[in-house]
Amino acid sequence: MDGFQVLFLAVGLPILTLGLHEITHLVVARTVSPVSVELASYVPFRLRLDFHQTPPRYKLRIVVLAPLLVGILVAIIAIQSGFWQELQSANPYYLYYLVGLNWLLYIALSPADLRLALRPPTEDNNTTAFRPIQDE
Repeated sequence: MDGFQVLFLAVGLPILTLGLHEITHLVVARTVSPVSVELASYVPFRLRLDFHQTPPRYKLRIVVLAPLLVGILVAIIAIQSGFWQELQSANPYYLYYLVGLNWLLYIALSPADLRLALRPPTEDNNTTAFRPIQDE
């Protein structure tokens, strides 16, 4: 059982973390505007979101920065509730470090996220990550 646990923590947890990062973008995007989703690539795992209507720039920035904002909120709650201190004394001893590293992986912004956060697309400046769907 220990081998399975180590394999899950070392391999499965980062994969789960990256999936949750992308799902956070998707959930926040769906609250902003109707959106269709297309799988862009498996490695690196990337989704293409196509908005039916181009939302305002500040909402696009919220979609792009959603994992960072959610990660900071979760960290504040974990520290204030004492969960982080309990995790420090949990077995296995390295669980604390793995959770911290995966939290950093979750909140890390990809180059595409940074580019869209700094210059979100407008009506005339669409990118492939956020394109309004054209009615035919």
